[in-house]
Amino acid sequence: MHLSQRPLKAVLSTALIAVIGLGLAACAGDKPVALPCPEILIVADGAKLTRFKPGAGRDIIDVLHEEEIVGFAHSCEYDIDESGAGDLTVWLAPTIVSTRGPANQTGDTDFDYIVATADANKNILSKKRYPLVLRYAENVPNFKWQRPEPHEFVMPLKAGQSGKNFVVYLSLALNRMELDYQRKNR
Repeated sequence: MHLSQRPLKAVLSTALIAVIGLGLAACAGDKPVALPCPEILIVADGAKLTRFKPGAGRDIIDVLHEEEIVGFAHSCEYDIDESGAGDLTVWLAPTIVSTRGPANQTGDTDFDYIVATADANKNILSKKRYPLVLRYAENVPNFKWQRPEPHEFVMPLKAGQSGKNFVVYLSLALNRMELDYQRKNR
């Protein structure tokens, strides 16, 4: 059986038109638009912590431990009605590197970190301090820790708001002397 060129060209043209039509339909369909998560910022002044043993010494031999927030994992999910009002849930798991200092005789480190949520005008909406105690394995001078279960924050949304209307701040908790030390040694 012999096929002529004309019917084959017609079949190919029809197939090409169908593929283009499907592509255009996918672009114009009711596919949900991904809404943004809030921006998450590591506060510059709170990104690092150097904790010294009690006393006046501020030399390298006086360091108990040092921490640095090196990143985070995060995601978010919207639960909104037809008007666009509802809730935005954010999950956040910070990653912190901890280094044991020469003055650390106990093999552990304890410090706090802070997670704060704010509106687009930087007005703090919530702020929570999380204590953390980490134990160094014997002969291990440092390690990377990531929170195994992320923190969960629910932010109420007014109609028309999205993650762009919020920011989440992540910081180590420093006292005044630790803050001054970090500012001088940045």
